Amino acid sequence: MEPKPRAVFLHTGYRTAGTWLWSCFRRLENVVAYYEPLHEMLAGIDAATLTASTSDSWRSGHPRLAQPYFAEFASRLRQPAGVRGYDERFAVDRLDAAPQPEDAPPLEAYLRELIESAEQRDGVPVFKFCRSLGRLPWFTRTFADSVHIAVLKNPASQWRSCWTLMAKHRNPHFVAVPFAVLAANRDVPVVARTLDALQIALPAVPDAPPQGRVGHDLAFFKRHVAGISPLDAYRAFVAHWLLTLRHTAGHVDAVFDCDLAVESPAWLADAEQWMAQLTGLRPSFATVAQADGGRRDYGFSPAGGLRLHLDALTLAEALAREGAADAGTLALWRCKLAQAMQVQALGEPADTTWIRRYAGPKGNRGVPPTTPQRDAGADAVLARARRRLAELERPPAVRMLAFARRLLGQRA
Repeated sequence: MEPKPRAVFLHTGYRTAGTWLWSCFRRLENVVAYYEPLHEMLAGIDAATLTASTSDSWRSGHPRLAQPYFAEFASRLRQPAGVRGYDERFAVDRLDAAPQPEDAPPLEAYLRELIESAEQRDGVPVFKFCRSLGRLPWFTRTFADSVHIAVLKNPASQWRSCWTLMAKHRNPHFVAVPFAVLAANRDVPVVARTLDALQIALPAVPDAPPQGRVGHDLAFFKRHVAGISPLDAYRAFVAHWLLTLRHTAGHVDAVFDCDLAVESPAWLADAEQWMAQLTGLRPSFATVAQADGGRRDYGFSPAGGLRLHLDALTLAEALAREGAADAGTLALWRCKLAQAMQVQALGEPADTTWIRRYAGPKGNRGVPPTTPQRDAGADAVLARARRRLAELERPPAVRMLAFARRLLGQRA
């Protein structure tokens, strides 16, 4: 039997259904579930704002929650506002893989206080982060007595949720965040290389006072994304997605794939079993949302998405060859980029028949290894994607001629 973990860390991407997964743990009586402990809101939150911040207070798409998001922080509010021990610097993810981030001592002290507070209530702390994936090596090394689970989706499905909030509900937050994180890390060589490879124009951010820098930068990029094309915004989103996942393979105890959770009841049932074994907790995942079979809007054309995804895969392969990512991460990148092409450009569901269960260096709940079956599945999708892109990039007259020939052939 595995030892009981001190805490459970859910390291999630934006709009990956991480809040739903966290809410499954929050329903358990022996859990103290901390929502977004690095969120910039915590710098200035007061009791009224905490009470008003619920899943119904905005178009969240989140499951209905019995309490406000930040209810577990109520006893830690300072006067007149803010959470005790929180520093706004915590909100900015780092992409340099530094062994010791500059804010590491206060961040560690803050999280350990939250763990001890939960233990004083005889609860197991479960953290749901959206700003930690870039710092995974530090998190997993510093909190080695805890369980670390990465929660992810393919980037196109993840983006669609972000894009819908902006296009339909005028909420550009999740489209702007990747730009702000990339800008804060623009001097990191792997970030600069990614910006160049994916053709991302990253404007300089005007100077801001030290206090309130996060809000200032986000406001700047919210204005920026309103004036660029959806495809150019998605370029930054994919760059952020790639860079934040590059340490996943070697530093997490498990990957919870929300594509698989929706598409494969068998995988989800299996996940309940390994989650219980891993954490000592038994959340039910029966409330998972059903797959959306309706029309999907990504804001850009199939050709644009295919070209970007293939460029991202070329970059991922180069980073893996050069050791700029954990061994095994390329398998994850290939799987999820192939799924992104399926749902965004090939008119197919996020097929899971070739990626049923993850198995990696830390046990059978880790990151997918390279296997003949998985490679063949990804290769088949990628071959279809390249053929489709070639068709879409033909001159219009050539496409019309090819269509006419197919039509005549069918009539013959």
